[in-house]
Amino acid sequence: MISKYLPSRDDTYGLVTIQTLIIESLGKVPRARDKGFEDQQDTSMLSACLYAAAAVSIFVPTTFCCAFVVSGANVGGSRGKITMSTKRDPSLDSPSSDRFRIGYLSDIEGHWDYFLECVQRSNVLDWEDVDDCALLSTANDRNKGITFKRLILRPDTHFVYGGDTVDKGPGDIRLVRALVSLKKRYPDRVHLLVGNRDLNKLRLLSELSESDMKRDLDCIPKPFWDRDAKSLKEYLLEVQLNTNGAAGDSGTAKSLDECNNRAERLRYMLKHTMGCPETFEFRREEIQILTKIFDEYPHSCEMHDFTPIGDLGDESNHIIIADEDVVESFLYEMSQEGSLYQYLKLSQIAAILGNTIFVHGAIDSLTMKFVPSLDTKFEIPLSQHPFSASNTPTGGIYVESVHEWVESLNEFLKIGLADFDERPEWNEDRSSRGGESLLAIQNRPAMWGRSVVCNSYADGGVIATTDAEQERKQALRSAQEQLDPLVFEGIASDVMDPAPAHWLLNHGIQRIVVGHKPTGDCPAVLSSKYVGVEIVAVDTSYANRKDLNCGGTSVMKKFGDSRGNAIAIVEITGICSSCNRLETSGVLACGAEYYNIFPCLSISDHTDVNDIGDPYLGTRLSDGWWIKAAVPPNYHLCRGSGRFVEYKLLPILNI
Repeated sequence: MISKYLPSRDDTYGLVTIQTLIIESLGKVPRARDKGFEDQQDTSMLSACLYAAAAVSIFVPTTFCCAFVVSGANVGGSRGKITMSTKRDPSLDSPSSDRFRIGYLSDIEGHWDYFLECVQRSNVLDWEDVDDCALLSTANDRNKGITFKRLILRPDTHFVYGGDTVDKGPGDIRLVRALVSLKKRYPDRVHLLVGNRDLNKLRLLSELSESDMKRDLDCIPKPFWDRDAKSLKEYLLEVQLNTNGAAGDSGTAKSLDECNNRAERLRYMLKHTMGCPETFEFRREEIQILTKIFDEYPHSCEMHDFTPIGDLGDESNHIIIADEDVVESFLYEMSQEGSLYQYLKLSQIAAILGNTIFVHGAIDSLTMKFVPSLDTKFEIPLSQHPFSASNTPTGGIYVESVHEWVESLNEFLKIGLADFDERPEWNEDRSSRGGESLLAIQNRPAMWGRSVVCNSYADGGVIATTDAEQERKQALRSAQEQLDPLVFEGIASDVMDPAPAHWLLNHGIQRIVVGHKPTGDCPAVLSSKYVGVEIVAVDTSYANRKDLNCGGTSVMKKFGDSRGNAIAIVEITGICSSCNRLETSGVLACGAEYYNIFPCLSISDHTDVNDIGDPYLGTRLSDGWWIKAAVPPNYHLCRGSGRFVEYKLLPILNI
């Protein structure tokens, strides 16, 4: 098998293929941190891999070699792992010689176990032990299965979190605290972006306030951006019906007014206006965990820097957390002492690092250059639609320089949060509240489709589809003809549009990195060969593949029913911030490991760089399938439409 893939001495991509083939036999990929065999791994597999490595060394130049080593324990790992380290000639611009590296994660959404695995695999993030803090002595005595760590950044690296920290798992508070602590300790090297799930929590203080609880239910409308959503009154009538039905003849029937409490209001908001029906119970679970560890919640702010890691088993399940405790937790985390509030205060809407720009949503012909007005309302816009022949924008301004545009967006966020600080609740006639413009920017209809936070690439698990293109064209026609901003909900931005690409390239930007929209079981990438800009979208929150279930029996899903087994690590590495390449690694939904290197992007010529990137990654074949990852001896292909996603393998030699 090995001989089929032997490269010439000048074929550096072939060397990477050989390297990956050997590593695939080991069931792992190369990273700065070793992730090798468990102690009980079959030694015959190791022997076979050593034999393969020896066979390859006959043909591969001596500048490339593989070494097997035994490593010690890592955080979350076990001792005595057999691991693989890779050495290359420095002239090949290998990861070991890179002088610049950015780590990127996004849309963790409270999936705590997923985050721990991401850190374990990262070349940028790590944990350090915190053993000598007097504040932790009591907690350590009480929790024998827990260790306390602090998230740290490795030397000469940067880290970007792309937004959406909360809502889909029992780790919201711990994740946000870890990121906030990291940002405070590395303010110039850590960049936190806001996502829609972060910004929409600004609604909680006003919509759960005493004055709002007294409103007539008939006066509270459905969420304006979702025609199919229930109104609050419809939801509460269902709650009343279900509660009284469960009570039977016990005489404990509740009136509608009794059902209209803060807990049910919050459940309604989470389920019908924020798209996260399980979040209330996830928060209850996390409060149980934190109460068991720290003996109280909320606990001292001095403890927020310390991340508890370990398994409590069922020890926290007996702790009773009332519905009102859950409500108070959401309000506390948005108070000035709360972790999510601090995250927002430390965050940005956009960030530029060298030749790469990061936003949560998308940079397209509608969002490019546009900065919303601070007077923008979180409602169906009453202003003139922005599609007239005039170049004068409505509801905002245009900024020509990309760097000044980013600065203006971040200033918009800063001013909006200051407004929220001053008046977090409604004014007397309920016509305005602080931070209203920030609620608008995380909602596409309120922005006439010009939200850099919520516009999105990707469709059907890939970066672009013909179906999405047709839907986008129809939506734009409807927006102009019917003046209906709701048509922007759910459409995908045009990655092939040359206008935003030319604008970015003229200002030295060659890569866009985003999250927000699910991309299947690995990152969805548009090769720079199409429009000159490489576009990287990463969100594995709906990566599970039901087609892998055998005979109707669900297979083991490491990260739950939604994420399944998939995990994606995205890093940008190179000789400097203006000459670098994309590296993606992780695990596909089927359980296969991958490690891919994309072609180098450089603002200026670097004759000393030997580009080892695979030019086929991020490209579309003539039959509509996209090449998403290389898993030698095959490419991992994907295509789809909407939420339908399908995969297949194609031998690399067939390209």
